[in-house]
Amino acid sequence: MTRIATRETGVEPARMAAGRSDVRRHNVAALLRVLLEHGPTPRVDLARMLSLGSGTTTRITGELTKAGLLRELPGLVGGAGGRPRVPLDLSTDRFHVVGIHVGLRWTTIGLVDLRGSLVDQTMRVEHDGRLDPSLVVREASQAIEQMTAKSPARIIGTGFATGGRVDSRHGVVRAHTLLGWTDVDVAAIADGQFPGKLRVDSTERALARAEMWFGAALKVPNFLHVYVGNVIGAGIVVDRRVYHGRDEGAGDIAHLPLSRPALVPCQCGRSGCATSVASDLAIVRRAEREGVLLPGHLLGDLIAKAKAGDRLADYLLRDRARAVGESIAIVHDMMAPDQVILFGTPLRVPEHLAEVRAEARRWARSGFDADRMITPSALDDNAPVIAAATSVLDRFYADPFAFV
Repeated sequence: MTRIATRETGVEPARMAAGRSDVRRHNVAALLRVLLEHGPTPRVDLARMLSLGSGTTTRITGELTKAGLLRELPGLVGGAGGRPRVPLDLSTDRFHVVGIHVGLRWTTIGLVDLRGSLVDQTMRVEHDGRLDPSLVVREASQAIEQMTAKSPARIIGTGFATGGRVDSRHGVVRAHTLLGWTDVDVAAIADGQFPGKLRVDSTERALARAEMWFGAALKVPNFLHVYVGNVIGAGIVVDRRVYHGRDEGAGDIAHLPLSRPALVPCQCGRSGCATSVASDLAIVRRAEREGVLLPGHLLGDLIAKAKAGDRLADYLLRDRARAVGESIAIVHDMMAPDQVILFGTPLRVPEHLAEVRAEARRWARSGFDADRMITPSALDDNAPVIAAATSVLDRFYADPFAFV
């Protein structure tokens, strides 16, 4: 009996210590998220907003300040002759994250601060058809060295995002048809080449996460984030959690069967897939067939022609927007999200959003309020890089002391 009692009393303090550690981690994370959302805030207001005692708040902010994560700003004058209230804010200049986005034609790299803002201009590394994973990683590493050479900030992690099916748990790109990558172990290839902790994820999930932290879904519990570019995909968020699905397959909408015929065959061998109708590559190839673009031109050239008054160019882009709307209607009716957020090249002609909404309204179940439900992303053209970095920031804000 004595042995059993000894074991129980030995386990219980350990459980209590673990519980205290979890509470501390929760309070630290919650405090940083308040500062992220509300900006500079005095300690007394932080305590009130978090329902914490003044002693606990002072202890947490002291630890965070000592770690360099917080900084004090000039004091605010207190009411009725009281003591100045000193606001605290995130130290956005002391800690940065690297964001890497690998696309078909180039890799884009940038530095992102703790508020999800780009620190400086991004750097683009052209592929020129050279898509060997080891080369892509090495060239990205060299670009990072150039970007960080003169920066005094500490790099706490690197986010790596690309399209296709990505196993984020193991850091492996399982399948990216356009890049020709199959079971590419990015984490192993990049071992020691990227600064800080490495997070690998799909572009679609990373963008959904960035939209949730810094974009149009700050308060939306369940939403669908649709990405349209050279690839087409979706990020699914349920109860503020990014949903991965079995074998990391959630959000793969590239091969949704659409009603309109595809003028470009899909790489899967079928016809009418969303990617063969609505992707950037598909619409450019269609424009070449229609004689609107010469071979070698890009989507930007087609958009420029449309804006300059070329009716056929405008028609092709509007028809692509309608295909996107049909895709959204199909996925919306399956998922019933609170919001559908659209990101990508269809938004480069803002008036074409109306075509997306009109077609979605035509195909979706009755009562679908497309004007309210389908909203454009609040992120800018640097979003893929910021999204990649957000994969690290998401972990940082859950347990900041694990990174510093």
